[in-house]
Amino acid sequence: MVNKIMDYRQLAKEHLANMQLPGKRWQTDFSRIPSNDFILLYIELRQEVLPKDISNAMSVSTARIAVALNELAEKGLITREIDDNDRRRIIVKLTPKGREFSAEQKQKFIDDIACFLIKLGEHDAKEFVRIMGRIAEIVRRDKPQVKNKQIRNDYKNI
Repeated sequence: MVNKIMDYRQLAKEHLANMQLPGKRWQTDFSRIPSNDFILLYIELRQEVLPKDISNAMSVSTARIAVALNELAEKGLITREIDDNDRRRIIVKLTPKGREFSAEQKQKFIDDIACFLIKLGEHDAKEFVRIMGRIAEIVRRDKPQVKNKQIRNDYKNI
């Protein structure tokens, strides 16, 4: 049974890797993660970020990000440092405590996905991850450039 769980966790990690698509927004299925956990994971994956990057990734205001960063700093999970090259920019990094907390949260998220995959069963779980990976590959390669507002609205009705 332990080997099966490990296989499902690996499959969950593969699924998460597939879902990280390029673009203005960080397009993954991390949307169900509470915002502060999302921010920590986002910083962990990039090592250091600007608050504006987080704002763009989450499609929320920079004011909301400032509030969240204040909360995380109070908990000792992040640091904010002035960029030596451009003193107007603030670089956000994880503290050792923040890295540990983020790793725990990421593991819980992987475990949640693994539980979902277990419920699908081995064959369907593998097919799900394969198909989602294929979709991600197509989106990365052929990202449609829909610029006309009417066309975008038409797609919503399909």
